[in-house]
Amino acid sequence: MLTNIQQEQLKKALLQLGFSEKEIIVYLSILQNADSSVLSIAKSTELSRGTVFDIVEKLKEKGFVAEVKKGKKRRLIVESPTNKFYSLLEERHDRLKKEEEIVEDILPLIKGADVNADFKPQIKVYTGEKGFRQVWDDIFSCGEKKFLSIARIETFVKFSGEEFLQEIQDRKISLGFSSRAINEDSNLSKKMKSTDKKYNRETRLAPKEFVFPSTEIIYGDKIAMFSTREENIIVVIESKDFAQTHKVYFEMIWELLENKDRQ
Repeated sequence: MLTNIQQEQLKKALLQLGFSEKEIIVYLSILQNADSSVLSIAKSTELSRGTVFDIVEKLKEKGFVAEVKKGKKRRLIVESPTNKFYSLLEERHDRLKKEEEIVEDILPLIKGADVNADFKPQIKVYTGEKGFRQVWDDIFSCGEKKFLSIARIETFVKFSGEEFLQEIQDRKISLGFSSRAINEDSNLSKKMKSTDKKYNRETRLAPKEFVFPSTEIIYGDKIAMFSTREENIIVVIESKDFAQTHKVYFEMIWELLENKDRQ
């Protein structure tokens, strides 16, 4: 028998996997009773026999419950869970993949038909890890498939973590993005620079006396400014004028650094 705590753990997990509350009640009853029948489940759960019968049929159809013969009686058992639950995850993964493809197909149509295409400049503010991920989702939806960045990699890693930095780099390649980066001169920046070719990136390092407390990424008509972890804020400015001005700033610095490298 399961303890109350274990039952609560299972209930929460099964809800997340798409079970209804009544399906969970019936499933747990069968799981903990070796002599389960529609009648015994109805008595132990206080659900009507008709309701239990319908739920059992659904669970049988989904492959979570089976009916076996014990002597002259027919009893209900829980199917071996390992394969079924992994199969459920595979089905969800396939469904999400298809939904992702649908979204990628319709986004250009929605953006093309957007009556607000002639936008006014906007400023959006995000915080925390969730905000950090939202902004990167926005960056990777940029139709130009490229971006510019000015960064102190140590600050960036402190905000997001090395795992997410790697996730960004892998996602960037899978989506076919390219980038140019002006980074503060540090050991970590040099290490990243050595992988430029792998991640479709070109990096130039600023002189050692220049320190960047925050990170700036320019993409499309937007500028995303990431603060330090302590300030915990990300500001996204959507403005053609500002974005173009910052692109000019970037190109000026880029050219100066190229000349510096030649000296």
